[in-house]
Amino acid sequence: MAEPETRDALAQVLIANDGEVLGRLRLSAAEAARVCNVTPRQLIYWTKKGLVKPSADGEHDYDVYAMEKVIRIRQALEKGHSLEKAAQVVQREMGALQAEAHRLDEMSPDALEDELRSRLERLESRIGELRRALPASLTIARLRKAVAVLARLDAQGALDNSGANGDTAKAVALRLGRAIDELEMLLREVQPASV
Repeated sequence: MAEPETRDALAQVLIANDGEVLGRLRLSAAEAARVCNVTPRQLIYWTKKGLVKPSADGEHDYDVYAMEKVIRIRQALEKGHSLEKAAQVVQREMGALQAEAHRLDEMSPDALEDELRSRLERLESRIGELRRALPASLTIARLRKAVAVLARLDAQGALDNSGANGDTAKAVALRLGRAIDELEMLLREVQPASV
């Protein structure tokens, strides 16, 4: 996929009417690295490998499109992908974004309105599902906090002096931690995928 085509497609998706400033924004490698939460060394390495390209206006400046790609690569790496696999995943994502932007651009105004209305309905439905699941998520957060407190007490040796009660607390903390992990997995399976 040619870089200018990708930039044009992303411009339609990422930059709204008042986004002209974003389109002109250029940051140095150090600034872009900070914004993207990577080290300057990583950014320069990825640039040398050809995974990220500086803006066409400057050899060492990065525009919003390059920074978007850097962020997506970093996120893919955080999910456990190798650098090469992360770059492939991001390239597919960018291609899908470009195809979606092209598809939306080709729609008639009425069809586009119907599409956006449908997306809004799905988002509202998803928000309702998340609101219903929130109490369970908060309960899991409280349970995790209790497990963390027990682990901290154990690390400080506070449970060692309590004899059988200390061993019982350690066993309960371990079982509780496993139960929370299983509950979170079940919640992820039950909740529908994001729109």
